[in-house]
Amino acid sequence: MTKVELDYVDELFEKARVAQAVYAKSTQEQLDKAARACAKAVYDNAEMFAKEDLEETGMGRYESKIIRNLNGPKAQWYYTKDKKSTGIIGWEKGKLDTDCIVKIAKPVGVVAGVSPVTNPVQNMASNGMQALKCGNAIIFCPHPKAKNVSNHAVEIIRKAIAATGAPADIVQIVENPSIEYTGEVMKRADAIVATGGPGMVYAAAASGTPSMGVGQGNCQAVIDYGMTDKLEEITNGILENRTYDGGILCTGEQTVFAPEVDKAKILKDFDQNGALILNDEESAAKLRNTLFIDREGRRAPNPAYVGKTVQEIGAAIGLDVPENKAAIVAVVNSYAEAEDLCREKLCPVIALYAYSGTFEDAVAMAKANLIMEGAGHSSDVYSNDKDHQIHAGLELPVCRLVVNNNNFFAGGGQYNTGLVPTSGLGCGFWGRNTIRENLNFEHLLNYTRMVYTVDGVKVPTDEEIWG
Repeated sequence: MTKVELDYVDELFEKARVAQAVYAKSTQEQLDKAARACAKAVYDNAEMFAKEDLEETGMGRYESKIIRNLNGPKAQWYYTKDKKSTGIIGWEKGKLDTDCIVKIAKPVGVVAGVSPVTNPVQNMASNGMQALKCGNAIIFCPHPKAKNVSNHAVEIIRKAIAATGAPADIVQIVENPSIEYTGEVMKRADAIVATGGPGMVYAAAASGTPSMGVGQGNCQAVIDYGMTDKLEEITNGILENRTYDGGILCTGEQTVFAPEVDKAKILKDFDQNGALILNDEESAAKLRNTLFIDREGRRAPNPAYVGKTVQEIGAAIGLDVPENKAAIVAVVNSYAEAEDLCREKLCPVIALYAYSGTFEDAVAMAKANLIMEGAGHSSDVYSNDKDHQIHAGLELPVCRLVVNNNNFFAGGGQYNTGLVPTSGLGCGFWGRNTIRENLNFEHLLNYTRMVYTVDGVKVPTDEEIWG
């Protein structure tokens, strides 16, 4: 980096450190006001930011972006708002039967927030809220293709938090982002919340700074035998999720494994629920050669079709796709490395593999797809057999396996699951992440545990230990 660029980063961190030192002394009420203001600033301007996002990136759907900008901050603040995040949190028992540990929460410091082009605004609202809840400062590194809407969002967020009495510089942004700027900010930060594909995950890990967030998705949907009467409900849910925001969500189902005996029925249901069916190899070949390109020694999504409509994709492969179709379902006969369409497709395209073997065979094929791409993220299983559900849970290398529902639930945005609402889905060691659960404010805290000795605890004998 040039001296001018390094000086710019120096200035960002100097302002962040000064502001955070003041902000860290805030009461819980003051922290909550600033955190709420960050999330509410995007919620209150959801339509404006959705419009700006779509105009700048050209990806996704306006209506979906409005919903995302509304529901993400809302659900996450509802979970976060009444919880303690500073000072003495309370007593813990540890390994004993009595309270003997005092848990004290303290800020991490300055967080690097790396936002993706596929979700620039809501990601900042949510991750900014989590950081501010804990007394941290955050410096956002937006994607270069979303810098204008990102800068505008941070401008409004800064005004909102300043109105609560918090220093505005606890939220800053790299105004003219680049890979070099992002790398330097990540290297200097105390923690990283990074959302992006494998390249971003590796860059965050290589920075030397603890990183949290999401890796590449490639969600698999495995449908068991005996689900025939529920196929229409299943296909409708998958399509609803897969077409949301132009198919750019990392939680969208990429490959569906369905029994061969149900193939005709599931194709009919997909068709009736709004999908164009490609059931021939010639069309599948054109589709895979359009959607994927060689990049840095691997097959990767063609950026020209990320978030595009199936009408635009259809035109590229010589098909006139009716306006009432919102997705493409391509029947494939291979999986894993042998079939590019079983990779993550950042557009509303689904691969369907009809299996004739056992349910366990289908799970093994889904596992092979995940090992190829997307291990650690999430998948679905549709089965009425509890043992089959558990088998999928034991076999699939994912941190979230959604049972009998579409993978939108993996994002934690729903109120009727036990998952924490989030914008960062930890992918565990499979995805080179330091967390495996849904990111929340507790991941952006340091904890001191005051340990008290308990009188009268019996020391076990060697026989009791080893016997």
